[in-house]
Amino acid sequence: MPRGLPNRLPTRLVALLAPALLGACAVDLPDPRIIISHRVLAIRTEVTTSLAPAPELDADRPKAEALPFETVEITPFIVNEDGEVDPESLDIVWLACELTPGQGLFACLQSAMPLTLDEIPECAEPSFSDLMAEELPEPESPCLIAREGTPEYTVPLSANVFVGGAIELTMIAGVPGGTPTDTCAAELLRDEYDLPDDCLYAVQRLNLGPVELLLSIAANLGFEIPGFEVPAPEDIPEPDRHMRISEVRVGVINKDGEQVGDAFIVEPGDVFAAPRESTLQIEIDSPEEDLQSFLIPVNNGETYETRDEAYQGDWYRTWGEFLSGTSDDPMSYNQWTLTQGEQDETELQPGDRARVYYVVRDGRQGVNWFWFEVEVTEPLPAP
Repeated sequence: MPRGLPNRLPTRLVALLAPALLGACAVDLPDPRIIISHRVLAIRTEVTTSLAPAPELDADRPKAEALPFETVEITPFIVNEDGEVDPESLDIVWLACELTPGQGLFACLQSAMPLTLDEIPECAEPSFSDLMAEELPEPESPCLIAREGTPEYTVPLSANVFVGGAIELTMIAGVPGGTPTDTCAAELLRDEYDLPDDCLYAVQRLNLGPVELLLSIAANLGFEIPGFEVPAPEDIPEPDRHMRISEVRVGVINKDGEQVGDAFIVEPGDVFAAPRESTLQIEIDSPEEDLQSFLIPVNNGETYETRDEAYQGDWYRTWGEFLSGTSDDPMSYNQWTLTQGEQDETELQPGDRARVYYVVRDGRQGVNWFWFEVEVTEPLPAP
């Protein structure tokens, strides 16, 4: 999860930067887990062209961190009250900015403000010849990745990768019928605090590494990077990878929590019917074996400690009531009651649909998501 929020942060960025803050809202504020308009719930960075392919893992569990010269696909999970939104249906601007160690998200772009979109150069493609230079290059920062929904980004080579740096990815977009993307971008880049309510702003960290793997690959290609020793194969850590969602089960339960009929397996975007006023039990599995152990430096890098990833699931809905808004187990469990909640404006009628969105993170950059919808039918007759 991103940490170290800057002191002055546009409010539209907070929802993606700090999902843990959702439960801190006062009772009289709108429930942030109810989706009533366009929202960015997550951004996934997935290595699609790797310097060290691992076919047995890359298909199901692609890398979430990247090395210089690798190609990363950036995918936002955008939703609204009608379901998942195709990123390509929106005019989205993507910016990259180099985060130095210790900088929090949005600190890089904000340090360059004020500026205009026209002043930001396009991100340049790195060259392997840069490895032979006396000094590593200094890529343009910030730079424009693309103006499209799900862009590809080639990670630049710079000294940042060798000191524990990262890439800050910023998404800016307008929504149909709302403030144009160019206006959304202009307001943000002017360092305005009160941004248009209908603009979409989101920030994601792309971690760089593992640096040991880069040193090994460079050595195999005949490049020697001054000041660094080539590690032994057993000293190269496993890259940070995304986790899977292996199965989603949904079934109706009665007031005593007992299942009524059979539970069934659903796929992303599935639609099925359920009676109004019924309660659905939802179980979403993310394999425990997908959680990784990793090392973090302590004592100024003199030693390392082992840490373990842990799941954090966040639930969102367009209507109804949840038993809980979060979960932290490999099997994420929730109950969804199809009845008008305190902040729902209307009661759904037969044929109307309600939707659930789920995002799971692993404590680093691994993320995955799922959603489905229910067509509401007449309530079951009283026994």
